[in-house]
Amino acid sequence: MTSAAVPGALMRAEIAEQPDRWVDLALSERGSIDAAAAIIRATDPELLVFAARGSSDHAAQYGQYLAHNLLRIPAMLSTPSTFTAFGTRLRFPRSVMLAISQSGSSPDLLATVRATKAAGVPVIAFTNDPESPLAALGDVHIALSAGPELSVAATKTYTAELLALYAVLSRAAGASRDDTFESLFGIASAATEVMTQGAPVVATWREQLADSARVLVVGRGYSMSTAKEGALKLMETNSIAASGWSAADAKHGPLGQVVAGTPVLFLTASPGGRESVESFVHDVVGLGGRPIVLDSSFPGMSRPGLDPALIPLLEILPLQQLALELAVGRGLDPDRPAGLRKVTQTS
Repeated sequence: MTSAAVPGALMRAEIAEQPDRWVDLALSERGSIDAAAAIIRATDPELLVFAARGSSDHAAQYGQYLAHNLLRIPAMLSTPSTFTAFGTRLRFPRSVMLAISQSGSSPDLLATVRATKAAGVPVIAFTNDPESPLAALGDVHIALSAGPELSVAATKTYTAELLALYAVLSRAAGASRDDTFESLFGIASAATEVMTQGAPVVATWREQLADSARVLVVGRGYSMSTAKEGALKLMETNSIAASGWSAADAKHGPLGQVVAGTPVLFLTASPGGRESVESFVHDVVGLGGRPIVLDSSFPGMSRPGLDPALIPLLEILPLQQLALELAVGRGLDPDRPAGLRKVTQTS
């Protein structure tokens, strides 16, 4: 049996190579990152618009928080159905669009970008395929530099999107090139520690979730993107009912999913919104749920000088590992989940 035929072999390799791919991005895309930041500064936008689908949409939500906290301007997620289902054409204030796609070929995303460009909005494209239609549409293209991703569940392309968004928006906000790229190299080093030294912790989580049919993942602020993406990985690879929520939203209904024994993953490594997530633990315990906490004590998660905005790049790694190991333990192949394809052609 070849390594590619071993269940989870592709996903395992792609998770492990992420720190190296982040370094590749930092080294190869400096010019494009600077050019993208220059577009944002020159436009002086009143609004940033993010266009994305699937895992990339979770990256876009991370970008929203970055835009608010670094640039102090509103940011919105586009709604592709506005263009494809209703044929509506929008009038934009002074804006820049950041279009994020691993493949760069989803029809509804391309239609959204074309309509936005036609309204006079400059576009920064982020893809893992420099030859893709989306890359060609961008006024600037950031290559994610993740290399081929063969497992259906996105891992390294997702974190490359987070890294690229952080670099572009930090530079647009006035961070120096040296400081920005020093942060990128530092987070790559921390990621190796998270994945190697944190493996025993992930193994205990896998045992806690071994027989679970559902799980909640809860975060807030920057960690909300991790909650949603972590839940998606568990859902894709394990065919379980997993959902990711902001701690604030979780009290408005998702708490009803918790019964005795329900595992709930809490993301508290990021200081922004931590108290809100921690308070939700008490609600879950009161219903008999089983809290599993990913906090700043996790190996590699609290390095001195680590920008809190980069924590989502680290905290998604153990959740990717958890999804992988849980699936393999259940006799599933996380590389080839039933009914799913690598590129989804939504229109």
